[in-house]
Amino acid sequence: METEARPAAHPGQERRLPGILRFLFVMVFFALVLLLAISMVHHRFFQGQREHPNGSLGQ
Repeated sequence: METEARPAAHPGQERRLPGILRFLFVMVFFALVLLLAISMVHHRFFQGQREHPNGSLGQ
């Protein structure tokens, strides 16, 4: 004779918020990885081999 403490949710609405939060997390994570990759490529290929004031080549 136990009763539920809360009423049953509508079938279509019970998992919607966690799905949206997971999607937002994946998008933010993807954006951070993309920014890191762009920064690494820029540093590796566009800032290397600069000439220093003493005439030596270096990064």
